[in-house]
Amino acid sequence: MAPSTPDQILNTSWTLHRLSPLHHEKEFQSLLDNPEALKVYANRLRDQLTGNVLAGFQVGTSAPSPEEDALSRTGALKNCTWEAIPSLALETSNAPNPQSPCGILVVLEYENITYKAALLAPPEGSYSRKTSTYLPLLLTRLPGPLRQTFISFLSANFDTYCSVFRLPSQFLCAGLASYVDALTQGRDRESATSRAILEDVVKEIQITVSFSTNVAPDLRSLNINIPRGSIKNFLPATGDSNQPSGSILSGLSSYIEKHLAMDLDLAGSSAKDSPARKHVRISKIACNGFVLGAEGKMKLVAQPIRAGPAGDDSAENDDDAPSEKKRLALRASEVLLLSVTRRSLVGENQES
Repeated sequence: MAPSTPDQILNTSWTLHRLSPLHHEKEFQSLLDNPEALKVYANRLRDQLTGNVLAGFQVGTSAPSPEEDALSRTGALKNCTWEAIPSLALETSNAPNPQSPCGILVVLEYENITYKAALLAPPEGSYSRKTSTYLPLLLTRLPGPLRQTFISFLSANFDTYCSVFRLPSQFLCAGLASYVDALTQGRDRESATSRAILEDVVKEIQITVSFSTNVAPDLRSLNINIPRGSIKNFLPATGDSNQPSGSILSGLSSYIEKHLAMDLDLAGSSAKDSPARKHVRISKIACNGFVLGAEGKMKLVAQPIRAGPAGDDSAENDDDAPSEKKRLALRASEVLLLSVTRRSLVGENQES
């Protein structure tokens, strides 16, 4: 079975879950490098979906939920595939990669729509053993009923436990900082070219701030937009190592405190027991390049670089500026994706 390409993770709104190790020793000694095993599980999932997934929607007198109604209009399941993902290197996704696969892409092709799921290993490897494979991050683009069926399938076949993967405010702050650093290459932020690429990829930044009911019973959330032309005003100076995690957010916090007299500490630089850390949190960061939601949502927006015959990428070389912008956007998306996969590791120090 041909391996999938990592850029299929791009431009899709994913729901995030954590998975415990997948135990497959009763049937196969390996999983990721075993096309036969992937084909068996794909056929088994297809058989389960065609036999059971819609049966429950025909019973009962209550009206179906919007997700159930949408799923009932997908048409027949035409194909179910499980393919190995060779690498999470988005910037070089078309280059030969001799490393072991780092995940599985599951594609459910219906007559009227295609759904996807991905099981990913951390950057350090899949922690494969003779009896199990650890792919801690589960991404799904599935309606609710189908997602539950798929999770039940994983549990029944691999004795794995699935849990919701929420992202804390501090992680969202660090994610924005690492994305901007990758996009600007961590240097030369004052140059017109660097800032033009940043503004073209990010366009504007939308931040949703949530408040504890203890301090704001009538104000549950606040939406803050940083327009495209104002992003540069919140960037720390190049080489400024004193900026706390969040960079743009630390500048935004200072601006809000100065002009609105609100100490929100969006970058999380104050002590853990400070009022801002206790009662204010970022629940969503969205821009043209990515979306991260505290409830466990992610979208990475970038255009893959398609190589020509024999690795010839001359099509990209015709216009150096768009090519460079594409590469930097892919690099920034890759940095963010790897951060999320590392965060998914059970047992990692999780700061709320």
